Amino acid sequence: MPIVEGGRTTHTTLECKSVADSLRFYRDVMGLRVNQIAPGVGHVFDTKGQYAAVLQTARPGPQPFLNFYARPVADAAAVDAIHAQISAVRDDHRIAELTAPAREDPARFGVASYGFYLEDLDGNWWRVEDNQGPFGPVALPDGAEPRGSIVPAGPVSYVVLESRALPASVRFYRDFLGLDVAQPAPHYGLVSDRDGWVRMIAVEVGDRLVPQKVANHHGITLSGGTDAIDAVHARATASAAEFGLKKVFSATHQHGSYSFYLQDPDTNWWELEIWHDAISPVDRGLARTRQQG
Repeated sequence: MPIVEGGRTTHTTLECKSVADSLRFYRDVMGLRVNQIAPGVGHVFDTKGQYAAVLQTARPGPQPFLNFYARPVADAAAVDAIHAQISAVRDDHRIAELTAPAREDPARFGVASYGFYLEDLDGNWWRVEDNQGPFGPVALPDGAEPRGSIVPAGPVSYVVLESRALPASVRFYRDFLGLDVAQPAPHYGLVSDRDGWVRMIAVEVGDRLVPQKVANHHGITLSGGTDAIDAVHARATASAAEFGLKKVFSATHQHGSYSFYLQDPDTNWWELEIWHDAISPVDRGLARTRQQG
């Protein structure tokens, strides 16, 4: 049995230099709903429920290309039209890099869709692609919020994480986190769970791996009370050497959750949490915003 049982992949985090500027980019360009819950903190969330906490810092950590987020659209024609619109507002949103649309080579990391990449104002990478991602087509809703965005409102279909050595990463994802892993090729794996919102591609890069900060973590939500987190924390501490964990922090109450962070063999950070009163931080933040408004 895995160390973590019954967890759901629910969220990620993104660093930024200005929450207001970054939320404007995520809303107006990338088609994601946003909510600023504090001067230096915001939430970004897609149409299926996946969310990212956006954390303001003077010096965001460097992000490799292979930490990109994918936003699917209807077809290749939509990709081309969106690319033209983003090109027109590139300076306004301080987009650092924008590649030309092209068919991706599936031999690289299993992605065979037609799309393009962009590096945003904070150094985070995004891919806009036709709805033929490695996990299969996803539902693209009509008329969802935010309306009028360049990329139509919809889901984040998957994210990408670097791996130093894929066998060790696969073992951590499968036997520690309890996630499903398919390995179509020796150098990458597809990571998911039946009830979660976040899907991942893990790509082996060896010593080219870019170390990550805790402010760029990925979250797994458990059911139950604080005792569930304490039990997992005890098992994580006991098995840290076995799974090559670099750090295991103490559990604490924060942002509407009871949780702890750990750093995996690839320096990626994970938050294992339970939501207070089973209310997600996004719903809690939206309720607070409504009360303040």
